[in-house]
Amino acid sequence: MIPALTDGGLLPPGRHAATMAEIEEIFVEQAPHSDRRRRIFRAFQLYADMMSDILERGTFWVDGGFCTYKAEPPDDLDLAVLIDPMLPLTGKDHERLIPLFTLQGVQVGSPLLAASRVQPMGGLIDSFAIVAGVVEQEDYWDGTWSKVKGPDGEPIPGAVKGYLEVSW
Repeated sequence: MIPALTDGGLLPPGRHAATMAEIEEIFVEQAPHSDRRRRIFRAFQLYADMMSDILERGTFWVDGGFCTYKAEPPDDLDLAVLIDPMLPLTGKDHERLIPLFTLQGVQVGSPLLAASRVQPMGGLIDSFAIVAGVVEQEDYWDGTWSKVKGPDGEPIPGAVKGYLEVSW
């Protein structure tokens, strides 16, 4: 169950198990800017369906402005996707996975069609792959998702918050 948010509109520190239904209730139905959040959540539901079509099991670590109650609406939902290295993935599976992750330094054909960052689901999801069980990768994303950022987008020294974990 998702714990109550702090007075600052953040999840308390730690990784909190959640279901998709709980996320929808707390961070769409009960949250400010529910229309924007509903669109982001619908993208997340479709993203989760697409991911589960490829991976028989996995885990999402869910974070970002979507998992907070702030004055401004969230831009997107941030995900770290833990992928079990023991899953038997084919070359076709890898081809299907690549467009589901945030890509950086993308150029298509000409410099006119270049971007520093391309996010899946029309920019509503910001998603990064983690090899499950690789401690360095898990520690990096745990630390990243636990940071509290100020209005300038910079981490606030010593401030920590929580994030959500959804498994299938």
